[in-house]
Order: sequence, then C-alpha cells, then structure tokens
Amino acid sequence: MARIFAICFALLIVQCVTGAEPAAKKEAATKKVPPFAKLTVAQPAAQQTVSGCIDVCIKAELPDGASMPVAMLVGLGGAPWTPLAKKGDTGEWAGQLNSTLVPNGPQKLIVLTDNKRANISIDVVVSNPLQVFFGDLHSHTSYSDGTLAPAVAHDYARNTSKLDIFCLTDHLEGVSDDEWLDMRRVAFAANEDGKFVSFPGLEWTKKWGHINIYDPKTRVWPEDPAEFYKAAADAGVVLKFNHPGDGTVTHDGLAYSEAGDKAMQLMEVRSDVEEKAFIRALNNGWHIAPDGSDDTHSPNWGNVKTWTGILVPGLSERNVLDALKNRRTYSTLDRNCRLGFEVNRAAMGSVLEEPCSSVQLAIHVEDPDAGDNISLIEVFEDGNAADRCEPNAAKHQWELNRPVKPGKHYYFAKVKQADGNVIWSAPVWITGSGQ
Repeated sequence: MARIFAICFALLIVQCVTGAEPAAKKEAATKKVPPFAKLTVAQPAAQQTVSGCIDVCIKAELPDGASMPVAMLVGLGGAPWTPLAKKGDTGEWAGQLNSTLVPNGPQKLIVLTDNKRANISIDVVVSNPLQVFFGDLHSHTSYSDGTLAPAVAHDYARNTSKLDIFCLTDHLEGVSDDEWLDMRRVAFAANEDGKFVSFPGLEWTKKWGHINIYDPKTRVWPEDPAEFYKAAADAGVVLKFNHPGDGTVTHDGLAYSEAGDKAMQLMEVRSDVEEKAFIRALNNGWHIAPDGSDDTHSPNWGNVKTWTGILVPGLSERNVLDALKNRRTYSTLDRNCRLGFEVNRAAMGSVLEEPCSSVQLAIHVEDPDAGDNISLIEVFEDGNAADRCEPNAAKHQWELNRPVKPGKHYYFAKVKQADGNVIWSAPVWITGSGQ
C-alpha cells in the first residue's frame, strides 16, 4: 500500500510541474521587452578612410518608453575605449577618437552603451603614416638568471633608458607560478599607450636553441621543437630566434618549419656573424625580420648597445604587437637612427603576392645627431649585396629600380654609419613574373 501511495504522489507532482511549465512559458512569451535607444553613426561615414584624431557623432532616437543611454563608449575594433559626451537634449553624443593607436587597415567603429541591445558598429578604414619607436625585447631579472625584480626593470627601462617599448623575457624554465603572475601584473601596469608600451614575454631555453615568446598566455610550453612550433602557431604568439651565431649550429641549423614560420617573425641580428644566420634563415624560406635587443642580465635594461626600431602608426600595445606579427622592425646599433625601407610602396616586412617584372626600392635614413653621418647604404637581393650608395650625410633618401627574374625573391637594406654602427632592415618578399 505504501508503495502504491508513493507512486501516486510522484505522478501528482509530475502533473503539477508539467502543467505549470506551459503557463510559465506563455507568461514569459507575452512579457514585453523594454524598448531601447536606436543609435546611428552620423560621423564618420561607413567605409570612410580616417586618420589622426577623428570626430565621432552618434545620434540617439528614443521610441516610446525608451530611455537615453546613461553612458556611451567608442573604439576602433576594441580598446582603447573613448567616452562620448551627451550634447544637451539634442539626442547627440560626441567626442574625439585617436585612430593612431590602432593598426592601419579595415576596422570596426564600435559603439557601446549601458544597454547591450543598443550597441552598433560600422566599418571604416584606418590610414596613418608609420612612425619609428625604439625598444628592447630581450632581457632578464633575478626571476631567472638576471638581477633585481620586474618592477625595477620596467621603471629603469622607461625612466632611465627612456625606451618607448620594453618586454622582459626571463627564462620560462626558471620562473615559478607566482613570478609569472608578477611578471604579467607589472608589464600590464607599466603599459601606458601613447607614452610607454610594455607586455609580458618569456624565453624558451633549450640546448637545441633559445626562442623568445611575446605576449604568451601561459608559461607552460612543449619541450620538443616541432611541438613547440605548432603550439606557438596555434596560440597566435610571436617568436624570435635568439643569439643564433652564424646559424649553422643552433635551432637545427635554422632548418625551415612551415608551422614555425607562422609564428616565428624575428631574429636577433646585431653583428656580421648574426647577419650570416639571418641570410641563412631567409634562404631556407623563413619570413623573419631583424631584432636588435641586447639580452642584458645586468641592471641596465635598454641601456646597452643595440636596440630594435619598430614601425607603428602610434605608440600603443595593439600597434606594437601588430607590428611584430607583420615584421615591421629593424635592428640598430644607433639609439635614434630612423630607417624606412619600401619595395613597390610596401613597408618593410611585407609579403607582396602580386607578381611583378620590376621593383621600385626606396630607402630613407635619418639620424638627428649632428655629424652622425651615413657612410654606406646597401640593398641586398636574395642575400647578396646588389646596389650601394655612399651619401656621407646624416639624412638621405635613395630610390632605385631593379628588374626581377621569375620566381621568389627578397630584398633588405643595410646601413653603415661613419662611426661603425650598423642598421639592418626587415626584408620585403616578392614574386617575379619575368615579363
């Protein structure tokens, strides 16, 4: 009897629950969704090409029952977000957005409000001239085999070395979880777009070879080189070959890896010996740019003898990481020498897909220090010096045209100063049509 009673009671509960469920759904379906503000972008126009600081104007229309947004933010593809101000009772919100802090090219102008349903976006094209900023992307603290702590290193790099860009790269094998947490915390706290860019990094350190990882999300990486390359490519990080010597010994003699080439964008090139490794890697098929970071283990971060020039529209973390991914860097033994190198109007680091029968090369070199003259500029084609000029001036613009044979080719510029300092540009890769 007790069992029969229990079964009947359970059936009664099921009937009550299932009978109530349609009623609850019906009530939810008939519940009115509150109206929200309808936003339109009055300025800039969709598909417009924008540059510099741009005026943004948003118009808000309020259907019956809708309320005006409490706050409104605008950004190009994401952060940094700029607050807009309400213009009285006009229904308009306005402000200025600095487009130089995001990468050039197609971007979405995104408008955020306190009501997600009101958010909107339009497509625009950002176009700003590239500027040169100087950084150091390889150094250490006592968290591995250097000195002092990350907070001290970042303060020194910014305020004593006067770097624009800094990345600390302690050996990941020697970094604990707490130290990795601190490295990231310090790097993110030190970053100030427009003034000083910093982001976390690590050095993968094996007898096989040393490689820097930029902006990794974890300190745990495979030990096998092939698996490491694949993991890095999947993670979308940027890699750099460190102190490669002449390229014949470390990193498996710089043997090409298709997976590795997707993530490996840089190589340290700070001497004639490392130039040999650079050319060896390029001839093996790698698409990499030269880096001049110093690898200091002493408390002199960014204040030694080599630096990296990085070409960006403006000084921001987004721009710098984008520049590294697109190889817009050069290595320099001069702290403030600015170098521009273009092939068919494409900036250093570019891979040109459209076949061509000739190339137009443009090199611009400028050093603000009086008497710091340029003694020699060489253009390298497929690893060999192909053209040269001797300007004997602190500023020089050189343009030349060269025919192109069928097949794949690359070009880069090498600059020598009268005092012996050397600068290496990133290559540009092209395909010769032979026509």
